[in-house]
Amino acid sequence: MTAPAAKPAPPRVALVTGAADGIGLAVTRNLVAAGAAVGMVDVNGERLAASVGRLREDGHRVLGFTASVSDEPAVEAALGEVEAAFGPVDTVSSNVGIAPYGELLTLRKADWEAVLDPNLTGTFVVTTVAARAMVASATRGAIVCMASGAAFGTRVGGGRYSTSKAGVVMLTKALAVELGRYGIRVNGVAPGLINHGYREGLGHFVTDEYAERARRATPLDRVPTAQDVADVVSYLVSPLAAFVSGEVVRVDGAAGAGRYDSPWSGQAGEVDA
Repeated sequence: MTAPAAKPAPPRVALVTGAADGIGLAVTRNLVAAGAAVGMVDVNGERLAASVGRLREDGHRVLGFTASVSDEPAVEAALGEVEAAFGPVDTVSSNVGIAPYGELLTLRKADWEAVLDPNLTGTFVVTTVAARAMVASATRGAIVCMASGAAFGTRVGGGRYSTSKAGVVMLTKALAVELGRYGIRVNGVAPGLINHGYREGLGHFVTDEYAERARRATPLDRVPTAQDVADVVSYLVSPLAAFVSGEVVRVDGAAGAGRYDSPWSGQAGEVDA
């Protein structure tokens, strides 16, 4: 009988993108609370510096890097500094995603690439740069890609975002297939609407009316938080998920499972068999 494989160790050194706030920051907080050192990457240097400063004040080991995730040399440089400071990276959480409105027939190629570049190409850059480093150091690691419920169903004006996140879903599966032989697990998370509220320089992510509509369409009767998503990421990179790879976990309170608020028929008291 073949002996069971040893479970991977808990995260020790992580690279987290989109880490200045939102889901990326919540993921970072979970990781450092568990004792991991984290390299935090974000395109907004001011917000990133503030988050890094607060974490360091609390005694956590973090480094901040202002960079675009689709800038391969910048990502390679950031990862190199993280490994020089803390050791081989064994955990990656890729969280970058922008979602500007725009109906497809109004867009030009540059508009299309402005969303696909950070959302899909950036995820490819971050995950492959980190995976090459893991393979080189013989590190059995875990990678989590941030997809979206929008990968499974779009809306008017959201075609670029939905397409980019559908690509992240398939990229996650492809990476899991190719990296399994190195002991590297790759999974995805697909959140429902996360209402980040107001962000300086970005305004309101969604209107209160839109957030309320999303809540009413969610069987668990609330909009998920960044912490809800981060907790699932923590599971996926932990030894508890040692044999989970190639999966995309929806974190949407069953909103994507069906229309729970719609009756089976128009007749009161009638039940369809």
